[in-house]
Amino acid sequence: MAEQPAEASSSSTPPAPSPPSQACAHCAATPDSLKQCLKCHSVSYCNRECQKAHFKTHKKECAGLAQAYVKTHEPRMASRAPPRETGKGKGIGKWEYDT
Repeated sequence: MAEQPAEASSSSTPPAPSPPSQACAHCAATPDSLKQCLKCHSVSYCNRECQKAHFKTHKKECAGLAQAYVKTHEPRMASRAPPRETGKGKGIGKWEYDT
């Protein structure tokens, strides 16, 4: 008997994020400016109302798509401020703590 080659088993990894579509995911309109989902970057919306209306459908797959997106893209930092200096002589400024 001849042995058959083993086929690659499919793992339970989330699907790779697809590039954002050129139409709104909810209403399929194609305006000049579409805004991507900030978490997964895989779907686009023409406005906030469309995003809110489509969220019940999209939230089931959003987390998995977001994990796949982070693996292939470097996350953006929230602040554009330069990194703070650390070391001796740099204490907490009076504006850095709550009163």
